[in-house]
Amino acid sequence: MSRDLTSALFWLAFAIFFSIESLTQLKLGTLHQPGPGFFPFWAGVVLGLLSLILVLNSLRNRERLSLSGLKSWKLLLVAGALLAYLLLLETLGFVTITFLFLFLLLRLEYKGWMFSAASALAGAVASYAIFQLWLKTQLPAGPFGF
Repeated sequence: MSRDLTSALFWLAFAIFFSIESLTQLKLGTLHQPGPGFFPFWAGVVLGLLSLILVLNSLRNRERLSLSGLKSWKLLLVAGALLAYLLLLETLGFVTITFLFLFLLLRLEYKGWMFSAASALAGAVASYAIFQLWLKTQLPAGPFGF
């Protein structure tokens, strides 16, 4: 099985789960009055469509998976970081944990310290501005008040 097909099937399963949970656990709302499940549902739909495109492309190309270039320690570190993000979101707040998560991801890609810090800060602040200030969604504030 190719690397693309493996990842596409994983993300397709994740998108289906995410969309179903958004529909059943959260209120979807309408386009003009979106509920808390509106964005997660449509994000899952878009992710599912993109995953289906990748499945079709990988089935057409049929390349074999090579594990020689795969760095499993990075995969485990990112999975652990996602779990930490989930568990520490309420404690540290959205902006702080998002900054730390983005910083880790950028450092894993061997970006410089300054570039990683500036990009992570820009990403965290932009996310806060979009979701809290523009869309008026409630985000966990954490001990720093943001």
